Amino acid sequence: MRKAPAIVLVAVVLALTAPSAATAGHGVVEDARATLWEMLSDGDFASLHGLLARARGVVIVPQLYKAGFIIGGEAGRGVLLAHDLSAGTWSYPAFLDFGSASIGLQLGASQTQLVLVVMTEAGLEALLSDRINVGADASVAAGPVGAAARAATTSSDFDADIYAYGTSEGLFAGVSVQGGLIVPDEDANIDFYGEAATTREIVQAGTVSNAAADPLRAMLMDLQR
Repeated sequence: MRKAPAIVLVAVVLALTAPSAATAGHGVVEDARATLWEMLSDGDFASLHGLLARARGVVIVPQLYKAGFIIGGEAGRGVLLAHDLSAGTWSYPAFLDFGSASIGLQLGASQTQLVLVVMTEAGLEALLSDRINVGADASVAAGPVGAAARAATTSSDFDADIYAYGTSEGLFAGVSVQGGLIVPDEDANIDFYGEAATTREIVQAGTVSNAAADPLRAMLMDLQR
């Protein structure tokens, strides 16, 4: 299956994300908290605990939809939080849209919960830009699951910028993030914070806050205790 040209990618992503554009930011944050709790409670994702405690950031996409026939794609809205390793704190969330597209014989639909663990400063810096092409602007690898996840206990086992964990339901197996496009969702930021703020202003400068995100932040901070 070959990747679609950039113009097709943009068209597919916009088409797939349009129905969820009105989703309130509060709902995305709560869904992100529930997604993280479910994956941390699953023994197949045991390596998530250690990685998140050492991570520079995390992207959580509670609902990544994949659908298609000849032209297909994945799309979903998520949040990015940055980790201050010295203080042991996590930022408030900035909203992001994820999308990818491909051309080729495919049939079916699925829904995936996606967690991208950002292990390096280079990976976090890429996510703070206006858009990131996953795999090109930051290296990405599949996070270990099952027995491999339980055996992976230290950060020295990992050398990619980003590690992807996903759970899929439907006719498509797995999730492909290589070549995916991540862009800031300014409308969702305004919806959640009541004012405009860039991704960098939210996760690094801390110019805005919303107590509705505190349960998600507290869950991440608990991983270091």
